[in-house]
Amino acid sequence: MRKKLISATVLLALTASPLAGMPMLDLPTAAAAAARTDNTDGYVAKVRAAQPQQKLDCSKLKIPAAVRLADSKATPRTAALAAFLHGVAGSGSVLYGHQNDLHHKVNTSSRNPSDSYDAVRDYPAVVGFDVQAMEGGDFSLTPEEARRGLTLSEKMAAICRAGDKNGVIFTMSAHMPNFDVVARRGKTARGYDYTGYSSPVTDGNVVQRILPGGDLNEVYRGYLDMMAEFGSRLQQADIPVICRLFHEDDGSWFWWGASYCSPAQYKNLYRYTVEYLRDTKGIHNFLYAYSPGGPVNSEADYLSRYPGDEYVDVVGFDMYHRDPQARDGFMDSLGRSLSVLQSFARSHEKIMAGTEVGILARNGAMANSGNQRKDWFREALHVFAGYDTAYFMTWSNNNSKDFDQPYMVGRKRGHDMINEFVDFYNDPQSVFASQLDDHKVQARAEAVQGTYGYFTSPLMAVNGYERYTKPEKITARLMGEPGTVQVLLCRPDQHVAVTIPAQSAGNGQWKAELSQAALNQIGAAIGSMELQVDGRILDSVKVIFNTPESPADPLVVDDFSRYYGENALLKAAYSENCGPGCSVRYLLTTGKDGAYGMDFHYSLIPNGYAGIIHNLRKANWSSANALQFVYRPDGKGQNYIIQLNSKGEDFEVHLADFLKGNAQQLVTIPFTAFKGKQHGVFDRSRVEHFAIYCNAVGDTATDSVLHFAGIRAVHKD
Repeated sequence: MRKKLISATVLLALTASPLAGMPMLDLPTAAAAAARTDNTDGYVAKVRAAQPQQKLDCSKLKIPAAVRLADSKATPRTAALAAFLHGVAGSGSVLYGHQNDLHHKVNTSSRNPSDSYDAVRDYPAVVGFDVQAMEGGDFSLTPEEARRGLTLSEKMAAICRAGDKNGVIFTMSAHMPNFDVVARRGKTARGYDYTGYSSPVTDGNVVQRILPGGDLNEVYRGYLDMMAEFGSRLQQADIPVICRLFHEDDGSWFWWGASYCSPAQYKNLYRYTVEYLRDTKGIHNFLYAYSPGGPVNSEADYLSRYPGDEYVDVVGFDMYHRDPQARDGFMDSLGRSLSVLQSFARSHEKIMAGTEVGILARNGAMANSGNQRKDWFREALHVFAGYDTAYFMTWSNNNSKDFDQPYMVGRKRGHDMINEFVDFYNDPQSVFASQLDDHKVQARAEAVQGTYGYFTSPLMAVNGYERYTKPEKITARLMGEPGTVQVLLCRPDQHVAVTIPAQSAGNGQWKAELSQAALNQIGAAIGSMELQVDGRILDSVKVIFNTPESPADPLVVDDFSRYYGENALLKAAYSENCGPGCSVRYLLTTGKDGAYGMDFHYSLIPNGYAGIIHNLRKANWSSANALQFVYRPDGKGQNYIIQLNSKGEDFEVHLADFLKGNAQQLVTIPFTAFKGKQHGVFDRSRVEHFAIYCNAVGDTATDSVLHFAGIRAVHKD
């Protein structure tokens, strides 16, 4: 997936519409390619021409007169944008988006800031940018701009104002830094230093610590203040923004991912962030987007970390097509995901989008040549257009080795998919910026009806479940006019065992006392705690009652006994990473001796993969030199991978290299056998995660089961 933003390759001085900029920084590879006339370098002659496109006729769209938004005080133009996107969804037309299109590009032979404009003489309908722009991680100031005292926020705002005059809609992602890393730098008179790309640094229990009451809350508020200062600039210019917070949260590559915070903690982080920007800072030009990673297998999975209808306006997912082949199942999987999300969006009255999609080849990003699915953009368009999709967006063009959209290298030559990209533009179902001149419709924002709220403490989850073994003060936040507020303690069958009344503490805060008597009444159980207001359940968190946590052995990866036979606990301890069209299930088993193990059920399509990841939280394996586990193979001949992550680098082995036949056996793999993807050295003193992956071999689909038990680090002579 495309996660990291690359430091700027272009320095722009934007003026009024149409967009114009200073010459791009000279990239020798692109400059040399522009001068070529043959195609031996992989570039091709552009032989197709972009045709004038019809304006999107708003009178033919089902645009609502009122929209229920996360912000009932949304500016009129923000509400109008939401209404317009609702109207586009299901119309058969889809807006095309491209990240960083107005300030990053590959083509250095053109003065225009946009690779899209170079290709089709039009800008994308939707343009993404990241909060990193305001940190200095996405671009920088020219010496002249710095001399004039221009700030990064002002520069990004100028880009947005120029784009807005050309009909562009903006969406803002947030690759937020690890705030533990920020805090350790210290605070100066100018505040905290948020520069540097540390989103993938997963140390520090960041989510819990940046929420109210945590020691990093001040550091986080400073970052939100920076976001709000920029948002205010656009609000004054009457420019709405789709704000995409904490994306790909079901993965394990960011500090807000599923391996590093419980569903309840993640939801509260999202809710708190919206409330701070909206209510504390008065930012009312944001629509809020929720976008986990795809594929989307079920509405239940999508709901598991969904912050709630009161905090989300746009629902989407991020999903990439790895190494597209002439025949593979990506487009079918994309359609299935859209079908699930369409049902969710309709029932929750949300705008649906493909928030981040594209092609991954090599080590990530598109390939310059040899692409087998040259018409990929139009293929994807036709899938998205078959569902209620308002827009889909591809990632950034940073340079000729890191890009996500075809580009030109001169006036007549371009990427080997450039002609097919022109066909995509000419397709009547694709919508670019020039077709949006008439999209400024009228609509009003409506307030969320009734009371809504959520638990705020204590949220100190272990494997996704809270654990209560002693009396606690339970707190909740409620908005609206609540009447009777109660906390319900429920057993696994959802039977309410204990009802605890809650009292108002003022300013929307409520509290209840979890007493020893209440704990004694529910006993040892794995159940839930629910927030009930006037007979309606507003929030629910999973809880382990009256069972203390066993001391952890740092050498044990998983003996599968810690889950008390509950598959829900096992699932909470792992995050999934599956390719399109692939899936994985993992279930507890017990042997004849009563010992627990795990069955790993996988389903693969050709060129697919499926895996699970277990967070080890920097385990120290200095006393060990090998990984050992019980394993039963399936004899299906797929490529089975065991992965360890040390200090942020993945180290892998092929499991088949250590097997003796297909019977159940004890497998021992020396640490020296694990090879780093970046050719690093495995550090036994800091092991971040353990993962199991199954990669497809052959051209037929495969469904099978592997078995694992007793996974641990050992010392072998």
